[in-house]
Amino acid sequence: MLEQFVKEIVLKMRDQDFRVVLAEWKARELPKLVDREIHIPLDEDLIIAIIGPRQAGKTFRCFQAIKDLLKTIPRDNILYVNFEHDKLKNLIASDLDDMLKVYYQLFSPSQEHRVFLFLDEVQNVVDWDRWLRKVFDMGKYRIFITGSSSKLSSKELATYLRGRSVDFTVFPFSFKEFLRAKNFRVKDKRVMGLLVERGRILGLLEEYLNFGAYPKVVLTRDKELKKKILKTYYDTIFYKDLIERYEFPATELDLFLRYCIKNYAKYVSISKTYNYLKSLHVKIGKQRLIEFLKAANEVFFLFPSKIFSYSVKNAEQYPKKIYAVDNGIINVLNERLEIGRLMENLVALQLVRQGIRLNYWREYGKQDGKEVDFVIRDGLNVKQLIQVTYASARDEVSEREVKALLKASKLLKCKNLLVITWDYEAVEDIKNKKIKFIPLWKWLLC
Repeated sequence: MLEQFVKEIVLKMRDQDFRVVLAEWKARELPKLVDREIHIPLDEDLIIAIIGPRQAGKTFRCFQAIKDLLKTIPRDNILYVNFEHDKLKNLIASDLDDMLKVYYQLFSPSQEHRVFLFLDEVQNVVDWDRWLRKVFDMGKYRIFITGSSSKLSSKELATYLRGRSVDFTVFPFSFKEFLRAKNFRVKDKRVMGLLVERGRILGLLEEYLNFGAYPKVVLTRDKELKKKILKTYYDTIFYKDLIERYEFPATELDLFLRYCIKNYAKYVSISKTYNYLKSLHVKIGKQRLIEFLKAANEVFFLFPSKIFSYSVKNAEQYPKKIYAVDNGIINVLNERLEIGRLMENLVALQLVRQGIRLNYWREYGKQDGKEVDFVIRDGLNVKQLIQVTYASARDEVSEREVKALLKASKLLKCKNLLVITWDYEAVEDIKNKKIKFIPLWKWLLC
């Protein structure tokens, strides 16, 4: 009897919590939005999963979709719920039935249209996938979900939702989106040959390079406040995405992440990392370090680049180059910054946005150690080789980098050779190979 009474009280409290949250949505005005490049289909008969790192703009991408829907769909047919709301803690799948009950009590959806459900950070609900499958199969709803965890990536979604979903990844602003947020329009790249315009875009590129692309940071003017926001983002990713989710030891994980960020765009091996931590008298096994890196990649914080090799064993055993999700994070965790490495990190992130797997090429066992920053491939076929260098004139481009491109071109049978520079553009024929030089800003706008 007492157990039933307590259960009824809990249900009433949960019902009231949903009433508060849904009433807030009913009264909420959509914020001013920066249009994002990623296209989200609105009328597909699939569950649309919007995934990516924290604070990258997944919620605002939902709002953009809602704004587009409102052109033809009544507001009462659209429900948005953020499951990180203070009143929505410790939910289980059956609680979401109560959510829909409250929705139909507070809203008056048109029978002529489906109901559109936008469920933000839905992975916080226990057994969320089971409930989504049930509701989706009713055929009455269009469902959009977001999440910071890779548990909402295509691989896991295929298991959880059994072919009912498709995922889209939202990262911090691309350079195009960054310029849009700054109200800078590039109508014709040829106009950028003018000194004034080129100076303006290089100035904006420098800001993008140093403070990164998180939307809130981009829209904040004060530099010190930008840094404080970025530090908060690191702490949130550290505690909520890694410590709480994976239950890692905090001290060891923090040292590992800071070591990786310190060595961004450099080669990092588990053995060297282990020895570094050992020198600090930190006791931790190599397998745990492998788990750290895997988890950091799963939550979209670090992106390891493997050596390009036709041997799976070689690809796994050689050191990886590490890239961070945002240059601003690099800025606040490092005392000294190198423009060339920051440029390389930006290029890596742009490739990741395009869904390209990161690989580098390097000669091992030779004294000159030629290397190429990025190998773009289609299966085992190499489509393009890319070097990144901080150069504003031809004589600032290292001949070592050019020779590495030529050597890799021969070995990997690739003729598409590119050098991304700071502000130098040309096309050269060298040893019967054509090499294109392009400024970073122009490459980012391609």
